[in-house]
Amino acid sequence: MAACYAVWVPLYFLTGWIGELRGAAFDPVLSIDASWPFIPGAVFVYLLAYVVVMGLFAIRRNAEFLNYAYLNFIVMNLLAFVLFALLPTMGPPRPELPADASPILQFMFTLDARWNAFPSLHVANPTLIMLLAFRERGASPVSYALLAVAVAIAVSTLFVHQHYLLDVLGGVVLAGIVFGGLWGVKERRGA
Repeated sequence: MAACYAVWVPLYFLTGWIGELRGAAFDPVLSIDASWPFIPGAVFVYLLAYVVVMGLFAIRRNAEFLNYAYLNFIVMNLLAFVLFALLPTMGPPRPELPADASPILQFMFTLDARWNAFPSLHVANPTLIMLLAFRERGASPVSYALLAVAVAIAVSTLFVHQHYLLDVLGGVVLAGIVFGGLWGVKERRGA
């Protein structure tokens, strides 16, 4: 798990830097995006995307499942990084922070790469975990809990103005394509 993040962090910021150099190639804004309120407290739900990966251990703890899950994450995130580099997309304009904004929100607005918006990995990663849960555990309480967390994180990305609706939908589609594609390969191999 630590190795995944050790590769993920530099690639995330590298593709953000590439996007900043190239400029926006795609503008995903829809008219509905202007209607999302800015809710600073939603940052705490938004940040769950970084820890929801631990939900994998609530699904299955055996090495075969975890290796398969990590393969899904690696493939999905690498595809997203390719999209970030080839199709730089800037997220929504950052709102003026209220004076009492949490230091965590201030830090996130300072640090987060603005050009890695489409597809949203904050949405794709929890969605992938939820899909893995339903595949491995069926309609279990763990699966439904991970579904609720994935939906809450997706909504939070809109309320902290980090993503547009198309970024959110792109994250869901990316997770579905990778999950379905790798599951199909796994099934054909009989693994």
